[in-house]
Amino acid sequence: MRSLTVAAQPASPAAPPMQRPAVPDREAGDGAVGAGAAAETAPADSLLGRYVNRYLLPRVALTVISLASLVGVYLTLRMQGMPPWLVVPRWAGLVGLGILAGGTMWWSRFVVPRDTQPAAVARLAAAQARHYRPLMAGGLVAALAGGGFWAAWVGPVAAARGWVGLWLLVVALYGGLVAATLALSRLPDDEALAARRQALAVLWSATALLVAMGLLDAALTFGTWWPAWVLRPLHLGAFGLWLGGAVWNIFVAVPAARDELAFATVAASATQLERFRKRVRVFLPLLLATGLAQAAAYAGWNPLAWPGNWVGRLALVKLGLVAALFVIFITCPLWRACSPIKGMCDLEELAGPTAGTSRGRALRRRGEAGRPAAASLPGAAAAAPVRRLDRRGAGCAGFVHVEEALAGMAPGEVLELLSSDPISWWELPAWLEVHGHRLLFRERRRIWPWRYFRFLIQRGAGTSPGRHAAR
Repeated sequence: MRSLTVAAQPASPAAPPMQRPAVPDREAGDGAVGAGAAAETAPADSLLGRYVNRYLLPRVALTVISLASLVGVYLTLRMQGMPPWLVVPRWAGLVGLGILAGGTMWWSRFVVPRDTQPAAVARLAAAQARHYRPLMAGGLVAALAGGGFWAAWVGPVAAARGWVGLWLLVVALYGGLVAATLALSRLPDDEALAARRQALAVLWSATALLVAMGLLDAALTFGTWWPAWVLRPLHLGAFGLWLGGAVWNIFVAVPAARDELAFATVAASATQLERFRKRVRVFLPLLLATGLAQAAAYAGWNPLAWPGNWVGRLALVKLGLVAALFVIFITCPLWRACSPIKGMCDLEELAGPTAGTSRGRALRRRGEAGRPAAASLPGAAAAAPVRRLDRRGAGCAGFVHVEEALAGMAPGEVLELLSSDPISWWELPAWLEVHGHRLLFRERRRIWPWRYFRFLIQRGAGTSPGRHAAR
């Protein structure tokens, strides 16, 4: 799994604003010191910095799946003979159900006390519950207002076509969803771990409602054609669970991780995200397969003829959006913006070198190689580093590891960081500034594709040694 991005916090609330020092830059091989003003670009001022510091790909994925679902709702209602103005209420109802189903899936299935320290998981769960409550309320309102409006309109149609039993089932499940959601909302945030059973009840209620709506869709669109009775419920269920999980990842997991910034909560949040990614590996193929089958049922079984009619064209648009989700899902792990904890590239690294794995032992050998020889660099780099952290070959610089190394050093001591991550050239200076440390020197060494970067970091006085080790 990839970077989990946490907003860094100042070491001390009373610390005065820091002035960014001029950092000597050097390109290895040319023998000249680069111009600091030209090479030093704050992440907030550069296009690359703005890109890597935002959760771009998850937000793009959420936008794509929302557009695909809107197209799908329009196509389904048109095939049922429903008026076009019913599309938005029906779509809003499905989105609300997705927020409830996917959010409580995360709450009840992914929040596990044994992930790390139980107290840290409890703090993280409380923060997540606090951020999820407004979304849960909004999801319930959208499900009742949009979905209820759709249900009221489609009731007479279902009765006229002989499917009033399915419609009554949908109405009854709406009542169960309201009761389960209100029961969950009454529990305080500090009981978030104990509330996982109530969250599971909401998950089952919302998922059952999505399935029942899928069955009613299949009956109104295809009658008794049994494959539609399988495809449509699976499609709506996969959509709702993925959409709600994506909303939780962006609007709950990220801010909650920022609220509870500690090594144990970093590990817990990373593990939760990895559980969600495993579910996405099921939801994606399911969405594509069921969407393709439904498109064939709508537009005919010859895809070459689809561009010739509006149903086929809409089906191609939706399938194209779902295919884009595949690309995003494959690309997302390559970027730091795909999860909420900054500087983490691999979930296994969260266990640290003490995990006993071969990778962990290799990290210990590379990251704690002892005191390197005194630097021969001019100016600020004249002091010898007391520790080296070698992150060459890793997917990112690993700011969690950098902070852990600095926490074990005395103020004023120098850490040498080696990283092959090109983004660290922009990210690291801003991260150090916010944390109260100082970047003395940086340089590029070798040429691509063997290029790596060397940083000399002076530990600030704002944090006490070993503070992370005590957590």
